[in-house]
Amino acid sequence: MRVFSLFVIASAFILQLFSMDYKRVFAGELLDKIQETHKLILCAGPYAWPYTSSANYPRGFDIEIIERIAANEDLYLDIYWAEQKMRGGLGKALRHSISKGRCHLYMGITTSDSMEEEIEEKNLEYTIPYMGVAYIPIANPDVPDFIKIEEIKGKYKPGVAMSTAIDGYFFYNGYDRDLWSRKPTEIDAVATQEISIAFVMSTQVAKARRKYKDAPFRVIKSFEPPTELRWNIAGVLPKDKEFKDMINKNLKILIENGTLQEIVEKYNIPYFKPFDKVGSSYTAKD
Repeated sequence: MRVFSLFVIASAFILQLFSMDYKRVFAGELLDKIQETHKLILCAGPYAWPYTSSANYPRGFDIEIIERIAANEDLYLDIYWAEQKMRGGLGKALRHSISKGRCHLYMGITTSDSMEEEIEEKNLEYTIPYMGVAYIPIANPDVPDFIKIEEIKGKYKPGVAMSTAIDGYFFYNGYDRDLWSRKPTEIDAVATQEISIAFVMSTQVAKARRKYKDAPFRVIKSFEPPTELRWNIAGVLPKDKEFKDMINKNLKILIENGTLQEIVEKYNIPYFKPFDKVGSSYTAKD
């Protein structure tokens, strides 16, 4: 019994030392360690295309963005594949990857109020936003271009995914809408011309265009998404000022010189620069 107690005490002491070392690394030494090893490790979801993917090619715009940053800093990019298709979703993926020190950076995180508390609880912080996402209209040729969402009220019954932010927006603002759930989706309905118009998350256009290469639908590029239907995307990283400054510096360069937009639009996704004002919550159906 005494031997067992000594073992427990020793184990607890070792764990405490590990925890202290881990916190010390992320308190100012992270960038030094990255530069010493010449390795930047990105946590990424293996099935999160077009953000990241372990199977598809190209492997996702987030991977390409960080590849550019790694190259700019003379670093080798390694990827730790963090499973997201599990109970607990993104929160659990963060907890079992970057929060355990298995990578230095996790991209593609919405800067919504629902995520901020969880990020803080995990002793992480956001990078600057590097792009916006929004619910946008995809439409067949019979629908003319429009700018404001109010222009379609009473004229069309757009397809939307059930129980999403766009569904709630239309419901509470008195719009007719055509609800879709699972398969076929509202994207399938537009692509097969069963309906004329649908509203989808902007990143979903990548999968829509990959599946329906020759379908006549288009993104209505003149559309300006209202505040309630748009959000910003950022990365999350451990609290280390020098490392955060390095990542933010590179993101700013890629935004300002147009490289980031070029990468995102390669996936048929309309690029939005980070919005000044965004919605308070985020729900999207992949």
